[in-house]
Amino acid sequence: MPPSPIWAATTASPAVSDVSALRIPQAILDDLVAHARELDPFECCGLLAGKDGTVQRHYRIANAVAKDRQAMQVFDDAQVKKLGDLAETTRAEVAYFMDPQEMLAAFKDMREKHLDLAVIYHSHTHSPAYPSETDVGLAYYPDAAYLIVSLENKSTPDMRAYWIKDRRVFPAEVQAI
Repeated sequence: MPPSPIWAATTASPAVSDVSALRIPQAILDDLVAHARELDPFECCGLLAGKDGTVQRHYRIANAVAKDRQAMQVFDDAQVKKLGDLAETTRAEVAYFMDPQEMLAAFKDMREKHLDLAVIYHSHTHSPAYPSETDVGLAYYPDAAYLIVSLENKSTPDMRAYWIKDRRVFPAEVQAI
């Protein structure tokens, strides 16, 4: 189901990023779709790193929501109640939270390689490539773009990127290189 017009209107915002377009190698874009398909019906997640808007490195990160009830503490009480009532495998179909150890290892590698966090990505297995209210609420990195791979239409995945700042969402241009 597409986001409601009210949700889309209240989160829309003009661009405020210094990056005019994210440049991502086609091989990495293809791997994002492959990652989403491999984990379907569960949400995949990961990070992309690079310099000056050009992505150079891809980090697949495990979805901790599938395996760790404590990972749900980042969600608000109502969401935790809903997620807590679900089986572990079902939770990963509707939410993601990156494994903290894997995320830390990725950030360490970025630092060693002098790369910046460029993109945080995840998949939506049953909904459009638009940030959910939960996605917006958990957007803690305002300088990173948020890319969503939608498998709503399994035969033709949709991939879109957004900037999320101060709970406002607006499109980010992606160029395949």
